[in-house]
Amino acid sequence: MFIKKRNILSGTIIMHPSSAKKLNIKEGSVILHIGRWKKDMTVTIDQEAEQDSICIPIDLFDFTIPEDIEFEWRTEGSHLYAGPVLGIVRGAGMKNINKKSLRILKRWVKSYKRIKGLVIIFPLSEVEEGAVSVKGFCYDPAQKEGRWKEGTFPFPDAVFNRPVAGTGNKYHLLDNITGGRFFNSRGTGKWEFYQALFKNPPARELVPYTEKFKDFDRLFSMLEEYHVLYLKKRFGARGYGIIQVKKEGKQIRVTRVVKGKQVKERFESKEDCICRLQNIVRKNRYIVQQGVPYEKNRKQVDFRGYIQKDSSMEWKMRGFIGRLAKPESVITNLRYTEKILPGEAALKEYYGFDDLKAAEAAARIKEACIKAGESLDLNIGHFGDVALDFILLETGDIYFLEANSNYGHESFTKIKDLELRDRVFRSPLEYAKALAGFGKKVDR
Repeated sequence: MFIKKRNILSGTIIMHPSSAKKLNIKEGSVILHIGRWKKDMTVTIDQEAEQDSICIPIDLFDFTIPEDIEFEWRTEGSHLYAGPVLGIVRGAGMKNINKKSLRILKRWVKSYKRIKGLVIIFPLSEVEEGAVSVKGFCYDPAQKEGRWKEGTFPFPDAVFNRPVAGTGNKYHLLDNITGGRFFNSRGTGKWEFYQALFKNPPARELVPYTEKFKDFDRLFSMLEEYHVLYLKKRFGARGYGIIQVKKEGKQIRVTRVVKGKQVKERFESKEDCICRLQNIVRKNRYIVQQGVPYEKNRKQVDFRGYIQKDSSMEWKMRGFIGRLAKPESVITNLRYTEKILPGEAALKEYYGFDDLKAAEAAARIKEACIKAGESLDLNIGHFGDVALDFILLETGDIYFLEANSNYGHESFTKIKDLELRDRVFRSPLEYAKALAGFGKKVDR
């Protein structure tokens, strides 16, 4: 049903008997909710009222609600809810929301007909104590160009964070305003990710041994034990700042990712190695991680799994891809990748698995990815859309390296899996809708 502003008595809602019957609502007092905004109202049922619409007074609010937006409705006792009212938070201020970002964000509303209601893009600057409205842009299916309409809207019931900008007071406030219905509300630093899985007994064996970098004595002690180590910035993306330290006979081989290039050096002694790294690797800014590389023809192989929540409000494995690095590369980000394949195809080509073994490995990967997602929720924050990078060894052991809640989607196009791409884009708003109380019953 639609919301129509009409010249009617202040404080009154007018609806057709058929609408009242659908909602199981009678004449009298109700509390109308649209997003986080609410108002005491009186319901009047009128045979002459517009069908499939609910009429409200012109002066009820100043929100921008296009009349062609179809809402779902539900009642709980004396409360009448219109929705869903969903938000995607984008950047610190309105200047971060431009034509380019709105064009990109349209990907998440491709299945709008299944979502309905208001989908609002707004910046963090709109988050204020006690806020019941936000300025931003709403998706308007009737708009021919751009499909986004600027205005002031009810504060959303549930919010998806895209892209992740960090943590802070605004994020905590947004979480409080929405009653915990703010997801992907923070990134996952590499140390925090390791700790999240290690602290969860079912996932403890799914991460390689990791420590915070303390000093070079401890680094070389770990190198004697594991032979290959990775030094990684606690917070970083796209492989920048990664350093591989590898023991090769009496030499130490160091590969650094610097400004898009991989710089390789060999050192005859620990002292020479320290001299090179001591001004780069700083205490508490890096982690030291056991290397667990798998190689095919001297090229590293790893995987990325995509897990999401949808209207079921539970983690689902959407799919995974396998990445073959370029020769001598120590990372598999897109610029360093020679080949990308769908998950099971990668298992067959890179590991020589037959159909049965590939299916069995895929089932283990799915189970492990769900455990990782549950660990993030348990020990870091509220997530609903995450990409997980992991290694599969010949022994069958799975080791997760990191999680990314602001991942790219180029790989879906490269492997020509448009169904997976579209499913990944649909899920966040399906989950947000369920959090808002539409599509699945939740406690408010």
